[in-house]
Amino acid sequence: MGSSTNLVADYYCVSHIPAATIPNSRLNGILVGMYQGRQLTKNSLDFLQRQNLPGLYRLACGEITHDAYVAGLDPTYLNRYQAAKAANQAKEAERQRLAAHYVSRKTTHPVRKTAEKRDWEAERSLRRKREREATEAVLTAQRARQAEWKAQRERNCELAAAAYLSRANTPGYAEPTAVDLARYFHLEHVTAAVFPPMRGLLEALFRGRPLTGEELTYLRQSAPDDLYRLAFGQLTLDMYIQAATATETAALERKAREEAAEAARIARENDPAYIAMMQRQALYRKYDVSLTDESLIPRMTKLLQEIDGGNRLPKEELTWLVTCAKKHFSEHLRNAYHRLEADFHADQYRRTQDPWNAVNASGHYRKCNQSDTALELIDSVVPARLKQPKVRSAVLTTRGGAMRDLGRHKEAIHMGETAHTLMPQDYRPCTLLGAVHMELRDFGKGHEWYEKARKRGAPEQGIDSELRSIFQQLDGADREAMQRFLLAEDSDRYSWLKDARYQQAKKQLGPGNR
Repeated sequence: MGSSTNLVADYYCVSHIPAATIPNSRLNGILVGMYQGRQLTKNSLDFLQRQNLPGLYRLACGEITHDAYVAGLDPTYLNRYQAAKAANQAKEAERQRLAAHYVSRKTTHPVRKTAEKRDWEAERSLRRKREREATEAVLTAQRARQAEWKAQRERNCELAAAAYLSRANTPGYAEPTAVDLARYFHLEHVTAAVFPPMRGLLEALFRGRPLTGEELTYLRQSAPDDLYRLAFGQLTLDMYIQAATATETAALERKAREEAAEAARIARENDPAYIAMMQRQALYRKYDVSLTDESLIPRMTKLLQEIDGGNRLPKEELTWLVTCAKKHFSEHLRNAYHRLEADFHADQYRRTQDPWNAVNASGHYRKCNQSDTALELIDSVVPARLKQPKVRSAVLTTRGGAMRDLGRHKEAIHMGETAHTLMPQDYRPCTLLGAVHMELRDFGKGHEWYEKARKRGAPEQGIDSELRSIFQQLDGADREAMQRFLLAEDSDRYSWLKDARYQQAKKQLGPGNR
């Protein structure tokens, strides 16, 4: 295991890093994965980046080849690696010697190697020899490149020094400022270029002074990659300028495209047609309305604009909404409509003190889920204005409905029974009592009150709508009990209870529709 671990570490020139040669360590596991061609996880890549191994990180990301990785290693790094490799090889040789000695002492008679074992050992030796030769070939090529880069580094310095002396001997020559140096090396976009230590390194490159190993290391870690390659001898100044110019041209083209796209966006957003479209879309989202029939859009848009502007709907628009556009009469839109109606009638009540306005306002407050407000308003009616039985019955029925919404069923029953006594032929107290008893699971009494309401003129469709709403609120045994009861009473009229969709559908109606 130790031998294969060292081979992998040698392949990536990291034998001098202890963790690289320790089996099952984090770094060793990553190296083995790379060697076997497995794709590294983001956590493994982040780990490599934190180990200050930029070349190895770029190799793992697929940005460079193995040859380019080895070629990019600096001489100091290679010297540490070669020393560690030699030490590891010495340790491996000593381990093998001790292992052979131990075997010879343990064996009491000569070891008879089979042909198969001899072949395996020969193959292993040949494989190791090939691996050593491949590694040596890579290192030889790398040393050759290092020599080429060193020579180019010296030529770069000589040319830069000559150019500097030529400028310095020109009459009126002034030393370049930090900004001038940044502009010369096409680094205007790099803020650090005008501050130490980067400024000093740019001045050294400009004058042709050779950089130290520490300065090159700083450039490799902190400067743009091409600047480091220029300083190290991997690029000539002309190659560097050409690459920088190409990068700047690409940046300018990209900026031009972005500016054009931004100008187009601003023009589009200032276009009245676009503004109107966005406002319309926001309006439809606000009221949860979705239209696929384009013929309805103009009328629906105008209707929503009226509602959003705080204006009550004309009667004909409401009729259209609850008939032709019924499926688009969303809960949000319904609540907004009833809130406008409620506020209108509430204002009328405060102005006139007419109890009927309070009744109408409370009914609409209930339908937009504001039963507390409905109860507060109906309780503000002055008793002296309730002399006629009809208005007293209406107030009591409305108050009972709000009580029902708030779960105060006993009070709701008392309100409903009192209202029924005052107006025995009015179906409204009967529907209230029918709904409350149904919600209390007293299906027999609830059905009796609904029958009384029907005989007194309550629309059968309205009664069935209330029953559906109550049914959807129940669950488990209570729902099954109500289903059995109603089907036993009239299986044809309540056939909708047999449809599984009614048992799974969500509650569609608010409290005011019960």
